Amino acid sequence: MTDIKKPELNFLWEISNVLAKKTDEQELIDELKTVFHRFLCVKNFQVFMWDEFSSTLRDFVKNWIVIDKNVQSEKVIKIFELLSKNTQDNFILNGQLLDFNRAALELEYCFDSCLKQNDNIVYFPLYKDEKLHGVLELSFDEVLPNVKKYDFIFSVGIAIRQISAAIANKLMKDKMAKNIDFYKSMKNIAKLIETQYELTYILPIIGEMLDKFIADHLIYIFMKDGENYFRLVWPLECKDSKIYELLNKITEENPSEISDSTGVWAIKSENDVIGAIAAGSYIEKLSESDIDYLTLLAKQISVTVQKANSYGEMLKYATLDALTGLNNRRQFEIRLNQEVATAKRKNKPLCCIMLDIDYFKKVNDTYGHAAGDCVLKNVSGVIKHELREYDIASRYGGEEFCILLPDTTINEAEFVAQRLRKAVENTDINITEEQLAGETINVSISIGVSNYDKSVETPQQLYQNADMALYEAKRRGRNRVILYDCL
Repeated sequence: MTDIKKPELNFLWEISNVLAKKTDEQELIDELKTVFHRFLCVKNFQVFMWDEFSSTLRDFVKNWIVIDKNVQSEKVIKIFELLSKNTQDNFILNGQLLDFNRAALELEYCFDSCLKQNDNIVYFPLYKDEKLHGVLELSFDEVLPNVKKYDFIFSVGIAIRQISAAIANKLMKDKMAKNIDFYKSMKNIAKLIETQYELTYILPIIGEMLDKFIADHLIYIFMKDGENYFRLVWPLECKDSKIYELLNKITEENPSEISDSTGVWAIKSENDVIGAIAAGSYIEKLSESDIDYLTLLAKQISVTVQKANSYGEMLKYATLDALTGLNNRRQFEIRLNQEVATAKRKNKPLCCIMLDIDYFKKVNDTYGHAAGDCVLKNVSGVIKHELREYDIASRYGGEEFCILLPDTTINEAEFVAQRLRKAVENTDINITEEQLAGETINVSISIGVSNYDKSVETPQQLYQNADMALYEAKRRGRNRVILYDCL
């Protein structure tokens, strides 16, 4: 319990509480400002961190903001340079260098001599491992009498060291978290090939992974076409002319090109460049750590793409999807033609169900793509359990499934679809591969249903009609069944 007669103890107690409880950068700074305002009448409280790569200071809370090149910012940088030449016990008040460790009377005299009637500005150094890595800027008008006492001024020095250590720990924790995210991204990219082999599906997933990991730059993925030109495959558009300039410079012997805020890295096969990943920004330079990360990620992507191409060739004649055990898309198209021909020849009913997992991208973004694979396997398991032995279930692509129901009327197909929807909704899906043991999630599905009749001119039109009904189910809010005949 602090002594209300000793404000310096109250001050340190509140600072310690803030540092112990607050982890968010904005909340930390806001709470510290509140404490400093209460005891020192501070009206401005701001922390700047030194960025060695760009040789400038950044706002601690909004670290993407570099201090503008104006008179005030140049002053802050000069203050930083001055503090770097002195000890940790120095601080600067209204341009004057002062020392926390000087005798009390002398310090109070110096403190009084430096104060103005208003707009007082003080800079405190922030150290990490005996090295200056930032400055704390305070401004205030009124100075309470007890603040100028030696005990309180000395307590401010202790508080600054506590704040400095807390910020250093925060930055170290963020760096460790980024390293963990990097290795997780590497693992997820490598793991994609275990369950997916279509590049049209794999590359957008890889792009989303990189885009989340390299947050300060826009990420692009290019693949070479038949004419050996780089074509953008993710995202939909790239307007950065610098990227296209650098793409023309990469070769097998020169697999990367970097120019300040822009860089490209080759995606390589055994003997050639088959694509590239690019990172671009109009503001941020590429840091050395980002360059190292992207270099390693490009190599991992190259391995994944090569395996996907090889695996895709092997599976051209396969009939089952590697992840779910259902028919693959190629086999679905074969069975579709067969079943439509049979229904037409024997004048038997035939229905088609198209279903899609709702908000599947959110599952991948929240829990990771391994958890997404768990969802796909569990949903396919429900599909197998709820269908008859001669029904034909296929994984059409991504999170979309297609089911053919021979000898089934539209009313019977609607009943099957509703049963599937409820069964999936009530299934607890264990995602322990990526999360803590015992954690489960639930998903829902949207379903479109169509039937074969004289208006269906081609086999493809049967599932296209079901797909149109599926789209309408998603448009109406998802987790529902829509019949094509009701559109």
